[in-house]
Amino acid sequence: MALPFFNNPMQKGKGSIPIERVRELTGRGFSEVEVIDVLRKEGYAPEEIDGALTEALKFAATTEQPKQSQKNEPSLPTLEDITPKEHERSTQLPETSLPQEYYQNYQSYPTEEYVDYVVQARMGEINQEVTEFGARAQEIGRRVQEVSDRISEIMNLRNAEQTQILSKMETFKESMGDIETRISGLEKAFKETLPALIESVRGLTDLVQRLKREA
Repeated sequence: MALPFFNNPMQKGKGSIPIERVRELTGRGFSEVEVIDVLRKEGYAPEEIDGALTEALKFAATTEQPKQSQKNEPSLPTLEDITPKEHERSTQLPETSLPQEYYQNYQSYPTEEYVDYVVQARMGEINQEVTEFGARAQEIGRRVQEVSDRISEIMNLRNAEQTQILSKMETFKESMGDIETRISGLEKAFKETLPALIESVRGLTDLVQRLKREA
């Protein structure tokens, strides 16, 4: 049977642990399940109820042994015994009277279901944190992949630029080799034609000198 407060698993509660209220209800003979239901109806969250029950059990365990040791030695209460009780009574929350309809409509809820609810609520919080962590991890992975892709793109561009520069250098080397070949050919041709050119100049010079003498 599902507990009625399953419909509001994110109940905020009152922000306090109702330890005194638990002691009051247990002192009036309420069972643990009845205490849980009363506190739930008063607006306390499951975590607050759980904490109050735990503290109440610890208090009962620590006070049970002194009470047993005092059974064999009955004594009248002293002023010191009465004073703390009066102080405690003045600081306790006012007793809340439960309407008759509450007792008529009261249903018993197994403690196992309450424990199961608390476990499921906390597991839900853990699963939500794991989901959020997975989403953040995916986002980080996506950004890392984007950076890696950008680096690869830059490296490819640089490689393309380097390849283009090397290609231009090879073309320039080929052009320089062609120019050197042409210069070598011109130099060779000039060396071959230079003696004949000198002889022609000399012949023309002699011809001019002879014509001057004959004139």
